[in-house]
Amino acid sequence: MTYTLDHKSRLLDEHHDRHEMGHEEGETCGRYPEPDEDQPRRFRPKPCDGVMELDVCGCCVCCSVCGEIGFGD
Repeated sequence: MTYTLDHKSRLLDEHHDRHEMGHEEGETCGRYPEPDEDQPRRFRPKPCDGVMELDVCGCCVCCSVCGEIGFGD
């Protein structure tokens, strides 16, 4: 017997294992957008194609497209 929550969490874990996100300057971001309840039923989002760059003040690494912050030094 498979519970829906367990099945979905397993699929998400597999997805994160295959997918690398950018955290250092010059890497591709690769993050997926947050799920939206208004999306069509079988919608498959594409990863962000932005590049991780230093922000204006030079204190953290952010994506040039989506603005997500990387966990760099």
